[in-house]
Amino acid sequence: MRRRRPGTWVRAATVMRSFAAIVAMGTLYSSAAHALQPPSERCRAASKIEYDSAKKQYLLRNRFGFYVRNGRIWRRHYWYCQL
Repeated sequence: MRRRRPGTWVRAATVMRSFAAIVAMGTLYSSAAHALQPPSERCRAASKIEYDSAKKQYLLRNRFGFYVRNGRIWRRHYWYCQL
């Protein structure tokens, strides 16, 4: 019968904690690096409620400006751009 060395589980737990910390730091770093910029200088951030209200009233485009929606399905960004 083989005997395990003392501390094997401690080393494995330390490696797992280190791996989890590296993954968490990588996720935070990549999300900050990919922060979405406005489509142009004349655009400001708009809320989803504001965008949906304009869509419901058929005002996504008007003589003063237009609304833009971009980003992934799970993380949308809304902008109002002046003409």
